[in-house]
Amino acid sequence: MADLTPKDLPTATRPTLRAHPAFRRISREITDDELSSPAARKFLLAEVDRLDEENRLLRSYQERFHEVDKRAALLENKIKKSVSGEFVSASGLAVGAAALGYAPAVWSSPPSGWVALAFGSILVVLGVVAKVVRT
Repeated sequence: MADLTPKDLPTATRPTLRAHPAFRRISREITDDELSSPAARKFLLAEVDRLDEENRLLRSYQERFHEVDKRAALLENKIKKSVSGEFVSASGLAVGAAALGYAPAVWSSPPSGWVALAFGSILVVLGVVAKVVRT
Protein backbone atom coordinates (compact mmCIF):
# COMPACT_ATOMS: atom_id res chain seq x y z
CA MET A 1 0.00 0.00 0.00
CA ALA A 2 1.41 3.39 -0.94
CA ASP A 3 1.96 5.99 1.74
CA LEU A 4 -0.73 8.62 1.79
CA THR A 5 0.02 12.28 2.20
CA PRO A 6 -2.45 14.76 3.68
CA LYS A 7 -3.16 15.99 0.12
CA ASP A 8 -4.33 12.46 -0.82
CA LEU A 9 -6.93 12.39 1.95
CA PRO A 10 -10.48 13.68 1.46
CA THR A 11 -10.97 17.20 2.75
CA ALA A 12 -12.99 16.02 5.76
CA THR A 13 -10.18 13.75 7.01
CA ARG A 14 -7.20 16.02 6.39
CA PRO A 15 -5.39 17.00 9.55
CA THR A 16 -5.79 20.67 10.33
CA LEU A 17 -2.59 22.61 10.81
CA ARG A 18 -2.78 24.99 13.72
CA ALA A 19 -0.18 27.58 14.41
CA HIS A 20 1.29 27.99 17.83
CA PRO A 21 -0.78 30.60 19.71
CA ALA A 22 2.14 33.03 19.76
CA PHE A 23 2.47 32.88 15.97
CA ARG A 24 -1.18 32.98 14.88
CA ARG A 25 -1.17 36.58 13.72
CA ILE A 26 2.18 36.45 11.94
CA SER A 27 2.08 36.20 8.17
CA ARG A 28 3.06 32.77 6.89
CA GLU A 29 4.48 33.99 3.58
CA ILE A 30 8.20 34.71 3.34
CA THR A 31 9.43 37.53 1.15
CA ASP A 32 12.67 37.45 -0.82
CA ASP A 33 14.21 39.98 1.58
CA GLU A 34 13.38 37.78 4.57
CA LEU A 35 14.65 34.68 2.80
CA SER A 36 17.95 36.36 1.96
CA SER A 37 18.75 36.60 5.68
CA PRO A 38 21.28 33.93 6.80
CA ALA A 39 19.34 33.43 10.03
CA ALA A 40 16.14 32.63 8.15
CA ARG A 41 17.93 30.15 5.91
CA LYS A 42 19.59 28.46 8.90
CA PHE A 43 16.26 28.30 10.71
CA LEU A 44 14.52 26.78 7.67
CA LEU A 45 17.32 24.26 7.10
CA ALA A 46 17.25 23.25 10.77
CA GLU A 47 13.48 22.81 10.56
CA VAL A 48 13.82 20.67 7.41
CA ASP A 49 16.43 18.51 9.17
CA ARG A 50 14.19 18.13 12.22
CA LEU A 51 11.21 17.17 10.07
CA ASP A 52 13.29 14.69 8.06
CA GLU A 53 14.42 13.01 11.27
CA GLU A 54 10.87 12.92 12.60
CA ASN A 55 9.63 11.48 9.29
CA ARG A 56 12.30 8.76 9.40
CA LEU A 57 11.31 7.87 12.96
CA LEU A 58 7.61 7.76 12.11
CA ARG A 59 8.24 5.53 9.09
CA SER A 60 9.95 2.98 11.34
CA TYR A 61 6.92 3.08 13.66
CA GLN A 62 4.64 2.64 10.66
CA GLU A 63 6.57 -0.42 9.46
CA ARG A 64 6.55 -1.98 12.92
CA PHE A 65 2.82 -1.28 13.25
CA HIS A 66 2.06 -3.11 10.00
CA GLU A 67 4.19 -6.09 11.07
CA VAL A 68 2.46 -6.32 14.45
CA ASP A 69 -0.95 -5.83 12.85
CA LYS A 70 -0.34 -8.80 10.51
CA ARG A 71 0.84 -10.93 13.43
CA ALA A 72 -2.25 -10.00 15.46
CA ALA A 73 -4.52 -10.99 12.57
CA LEU A 74 -2.78 -14.36 12.24
CA LEU A 75 -3.06 -15.02 15.98
CA GLU A 76 -6.74 -14.06 16.01
CA ASN A 77 -7.37 -16.51 13.16
CA LYS A 78 -5.48 -19.21 15.03
CA ILE A 79 -7.58 -18.61 18.17
CA LYS A 80 -10.80 -18.87 16.14
CA LYS A 81 -9.68 -22.21 14.73
CA SER A 82 -8.66 -23.38 18.18
CA VAL A 83 -12.04 -22.48 19.69
CA SER A 84 -13.96 -24.21 16.91
CA GLY A 85 -11.80 -27.35 17.25
CA GLU A 86 -12.35 -27.35 20.98
CA PHE A 87 -16.10 -27.04 20.42
CA VAL A 88 -16.16 -30.02 18.01
CA SER A 89 -14.10 -32.14 20.38
CA ALA A 90 -16.17 -31.29 23.46
CA SER A 91 -19.44 -31.81 21.59
CA GLY A 92 -18.36 -35.23 20.33
CA LEU A 93 -17.27 -36.29 23.80
CA ALA A 94 -20.44 -34.99 25.48
CA VAL A 95 -22.90 -36.54 23.02
CA GLY A 96 -20.90 -39.79 22.89
CA ALA A 97 -20.81 -40.02 26.68
CA ALA A 98 -24.55 -39.35 26.83
CA ALA A 99 -25.20 -42.10 24.27
CA LEU A 100 -22.99 -44.53 26.24
CA GLY A 101 -24.91 -43.64 29.38
CA TYR A 102 -28.20 -44.17 27.59
CA ALA A 103 -27.20 -47.59 26.19
CA PRO A 104 -27.89 -49.61 29.43
CA ALA A 105 -31.36 -48.06 29.67
CA VAL A 106 -32.35 -49.38 26.24
CA TRP A 107 -30.34 -52.62 26.40
CA SER A 108 -33.50 -54.66 26.78
CA SER A 109 -34.64 -53.80 23.23
CA PRO A 110 -31.91 -55.46 21.11
CA PRO A 111 -31.16 -53.04 18.28
CA SER A 112 -31.46 -49.85 20.37
CA GLY A 113 -28.87 -50.87 22.97
CA TRP A 114 -26.29 -51.87 20.37
CA VAL A 115 -26.95 -48.75 18.28
CA ALA A 116 -26.56 -46.46 21.32
CA LEU A 117 -23.36 -48.29 22.35
CA ALA A 118 -21.85 -48.08 18.84
CA PHE A 119 -22.95 -44.46 18.30
CA GLY A 120 -21.58 -43.38 21.69
CA SER A 121 -18.29 -45.20 21.19
CA ILE A 122 -17.78 -43.70 17.74
CA LEU A 123 -18.50 -40.18 18.98
CA VAL A 124 -16.17 -40.53 21.97
CA VAL A 125 -13.37 -41.81 19.72
CA LEU A 126 -13.97 -39.00 17.21
CA GLY A 127 -13.98 -36.42 20.04
CA VAL A 128 -10.63 -37.70 21.29
CA VAL A 129 -9.19 -37.79 17.74
CA ALA A 130 -10.40 -34.20 17.13
CA LYS A 131 -8.61 -33.09 20.31
CA VAL A 132 -5.40 -34.93 19.41
CA VAL A 133 -5.38 -33.62 15.82
CA ARG A 134 -6.03 -30.05 16.98
CA THR A 135 -2.97 -30.02 19.25
